[in-house]
Amino acid sequence: MKQALFLLNMGGPNNLDEVKLFLYHMFSDKNIIPNPLIRPLVRTIIVKKRLNEAKESYRALGGKSPLYDLTRQLIKKLSTKIDIPIYPVMRYVPPFAQSALQECRERGIEEILLFPLYPQYSTTTTRSSYEDVLKGCEAIGYHPKISFAKKHYYDDFAYIKASAEKIKEALGEKESREYDLILSAHGLPVSIIKAGDPYQREVEANVSALKIYLQSEGIAFRSVKLVYQSKVGPQQWLEPSLIDTLRNPRTKKVLIYPLAFTIDNSETLFELDIEAREIAEKIKYEEFIVAQCMNDSDAFVEFIATCVNEYNADTAP
Repeated sequence: MKQALFLLNMGGPNNLDEVKLFLYHMFSDKNIIPNPLIRPLVRTIIVKKRLNEAKESYRALGGKSPLYDLTRQLIKKLSTKIDIPIYPVMRYVPPFAQSALQECRERGIEEILLFPLYPQYSTTTTRSSYEDVLKGCEAIGYHPKISFAKKHYYDDFAYIKASAEKIKEALGEKESREYDLILSAHGLPVSIIKAGDPYQREVEANVSALKIYLQSEGIAFRSVKLVYQSKVGPQQWLEPSLIDTLRNPRTKKVLIYPLAFTIDNSETLFELDIEAREIAEKIKYEEFIVAQCMNDSDAFVEFIATCVNEYNADTAP
């Protein structure tokens, strides 16, 4: 069966003109704002309120999100490991699922493997991207087999090991016991969790697995704390928040690892490495280290390739 691999992600604006499109599509998503009656109003308010601020964020990153370019680098390395077409498929800005699906149909692709670049499953991320692929197929009358090479991998040993490598890389030769390790995950409204979304449970399990692995490697931090970032709007979100945690430090040496992201984006490079760093500087932290996401690390490339190969081995006739 002729296959292709879709790497699923939210995406990020490729230029400043796409910022409005990104926000519009995100807050049009029924998985983000479930109530269809209030969705148009909430979307209008959020887009109007956040547009200029969001543009400033991306301007600070060079006028665009780095996410697409980093994903292309990942695909370039991954293409040396698996011999099938690989597409970056973004949810809210190009390249969208439909353009990839049209190309797959022209190439005679019979099965599309999905690999979410979200380690933990959420209705707001993995399910939203999956439904978008199904909708794209329906729109062009294309009916390939659609399968997950891996639906989530927050507690997969190889992924945990790769995460620990990024933490060790950021720490360098420094003494881990002098630092608080802050594991920062993208926040979600509590209402979505109460509706049955497994995200919080998987994030907490991810933290537990990473703690155990670090201990097994003899890497002991002064403390390890889970926090949530990126709150939007007045409703109750998962806590504790990153900002509150930074403003009430236990110690003034911290290392932040972006737990819920695999590719660097505005939430990591701007929120963590610029905004949060400014707070740390005002409070006079001694050291403030932000670890990179997986991006195109050899361990992450190997992990994705292994997931695809294992899927094919398990489903072979």
